[in-house]
Amino acid sequence: MQQKMSNPIDQNLDRWEEERFHIARQVIPPDVIQACRDMLADVTDRMIHTLKAEGLIADEGKHLPFETRFATVANAHANRFGRGWRKAVAERATFDLHGVPKLVDVVEKILGTDVLGHPVFNARPKLPGQQLTVVPWHQDSSYFGDATAKSRILTAWVPFVPVDETNGCLQVERGSHRRGLMEHRVEALEGQFLEIPPEKIDTTQVVNCPMQPGDVLLFDNLTVHRSLPSRSPTIRWSIDVRFVRDGDPPGNIGWGTPGWDWIIRSKTRPPTPFEEWKEKTDAFGW
Repeated sequence: MQQKMSNPIDQNLDRWEEERFHIARQVIPPDVIQACRDMLADVTDRMIHTLKAEGLIADEGKHLPFETRFATVANAHANRFGRGWRKAVAERATFDLHGVPKLVDVVEKILGTDVLGHPVFNARPKLPGQQLTVVPWHQDSSYFGDATAKSRILTAWVPFVPVDETNGCLQVERGSHRRGLMEHRVEALEGQFLEIPPEKIDTTQVVNCPMQPGDVLLFDNLTVHRSLPSRSPTIRWSIDVRFVRDGDPPGNIGWGTPGWDWIIRSKTRPPTPFEEWKEKTDAFGW
């Protein structure tokens, strides 16, 4: 049996193969968190300015804090910007988030290979009372395609504000990967997400994942998970990035488009520079 690792970063990682989720505590440094918050604040500012230019709002709310501004100002117009701001956050801060050394250390131990980045990432602003961003039970391979059921695609979900059951933290079903890729359907709600019917969930294995900025929730493409609705007056800000095991197909990245991988840490190859990552990402017009 694998011995329990003493490094705090790897605490409980010995249960990874059994559970297929792990919260790595305080691996994202404050300067990276701040860079991502600044990027999201800039994105928010541009979206609000667009609404003002179109005459949809009168006050841009520049005096309001990051935690509430977009929800307060955009209000009923927030949904026009979508449920995941991938194109808007294809910037240096998101690229750098993938490569945080302590995060990559953990990812490397889980993957057991060179660390390759996956092309899919998303910003996840969950607004108070917003149905569009309530993500139902699913496995990520339902989006990437059946061919990825044997791939190891690792998600790192990173919050930029404290998260718990009141503002939409994630839940995982412990050990759900053992059932393989499950059947999904399109939900009948506004988000039109793929979902596993709730009656298929083993509620005895559901785990809430409260977290603080600096923490990372790791799970793989067969881990059943969802996000809860927000009952908080503030926005739940997060970004999820992904990694793929060297040699595994990354699957589709949307609309049947095949994905790619890029090098974050390798013993034999140089890391992919930001400019190349940015060019590839922008080419798909996300």
